[in-house]
Amino acid sequence: MSHGNISQKINNIETDTPAPEVGATSDEQLALSAFLGFVRRQEKETRGVKVAIALAEDSLQRLADGKALAPYNSAQVAELAADGSASERPTAWLAKVWPELEKRLAQWELGLQDTACQAGLAIYARPKKTQGAGGAGNSSSFGFAFLPVQGDETSGPPAAPDGITYVRDLTLKPAFWIRPLVQAGFALKGWRRAVFLTYGLGGMAIFGLVLAGLWVVLTTGWASIPVAGIGSLLMLGSLVGWLGYSLLRPFWRLIDWRIIMAPDILVSIRERCVQLEAGKEPTGDGSHVRVIRLVRYSGDCPVCGETVHLQNGGREFHSRLVGRCDEHPAEHVFSFDRHSRTGRPLR
Repeated sequence: MSHGNISQKINNIETDTPAPEVGATSDEQLALSAFLGFVRRQEKETRGVKVAIALAEDSLQRLADGKALAPYNSAQVAELAADGSASERPTAWLAKVWPELEKRLAQWELGLQDTACQAGLAIYARPKKTQGAGGAGNSSSFGFAFLPVQGDETSGPPAAPDGITYVRDLTLKPAFWIRPLVQAGFALKGWRRAVFLTYGLGGMAIFGLVLAGLWVVLTTGWASIPVAGIGSLLMLGSLVGWLGYSLLRPFWRLIDWRIIMAPDILVSIRERCVQLEAGKEPTGDGSHVRVIRLVRYSGDCPVCGETVHLQNGGREFHSRLVGRCDEHPAEHVFSFDRHSRTGRPLR
């Protein structure tokens, strides 16, 4: 398809049909705005993400202009995304980009619904592809579907006017050595529950036995051990104690608090501000199981509009996770309620 046919309509769809009267702002506009707010917080802007943003911005503009939403063909999508490499063969280009976007959308599903739910919406926007019948003038079309937000028992009341709402991101990359276990969540049932308990209780037993053995050696044979040897044993005991504390502390804190900052050893070096959460999730038989996941809660700062990420509260907010604005981390600080996913200003 040549560049001159960029604006060609598909299947004789009239793109300037007036939209029905829906008041000042329709639910579709709000859903598209919520979609844009979520996607723009993604730190990595791939080609698929650019396509999603371009489609959402143009669809939102059409509604603002009083026009109805209409499907786009591949040439129009390429033009909206402003990708020069796609101008000559937009259909082939989009055939490679769209599967990448679909993969991201599957990972974003919960976050998209969270964002819409926090905005008080019953629907959320999701890019869709409608397969064409084939042949000239019957190519695939692209646009948005507006789907009902699924009920979420963890959602609470909306945030206060000066507060913040947080959205979950489940697209984090674990460290390569633990990826097979936590990529899709680590459900604490069956052998996984046994592994989790063995790590915590078995680790305590091992480190305790090592420290007890060092203590016995020092107390029973200190007279025959040279001073340098006693110093080495004390240093070894300190190292074992520090290592045990570092490895086992996250285990017990996760049990106590249900959500903690993820240890760096569990997360890819390209990720930051990641949490380790043990949340209850429904099973098929109506019961619940606790699932450990790597998540990242973030939101838009109500003061300056920058992104807020959860971090350790430090001495000032001991044993708490607080949201700190990326641009003003010392001043724009917010609480974090894991149940309602909202926060209030702490400063």
